[in-house]
Amino acid sequence: MEYHYQRRVSFSDTDAAGVVHFSRILCYVEEAEHLFLESLSIPLLENGGWPRVDVQCSYTAPIMPADTVEVMISPEQLGESSIVWRFQLSCGGEICASGNMKTVRVNAEGKAVALASEWRQKLTS
Repeated sequence: MEYHYQRRVSFSDTDAAGVVHFSRILCYVEEAEHLFLESLSIPLLENGGWPRVDVQCSYTAPIMPADTVEVMISPEQLGESSIVWRFQLSCGGEICASGNMKTVRVNAEGKAVALASEWRQKLTS
């Protein structure tokens, strides 16, 4: 299952060269992840959260201010308490960045907890 999210790039997202700063690209991925989970009625912060424990990203083309970037995110692998997300960002039909990110569901004390079976079903349908 894939989720697609579009957003317009702000000038404030750019570095001194006028290109979107690499760290902002990961913020776009996080925005897409949150919107995807919300669309499935999977809570973001209720009784815990979803910290990132691993991220890999390859940058292949610049993203500029006022561009419209499309973020595709998809759950690639479900662990006992984790999700490995695959993501891709494109602009004007050109892939600009791609990678994966692992998040872990934790309780309010920060301890990993099992993904609910209903969440697994929603993420794999």
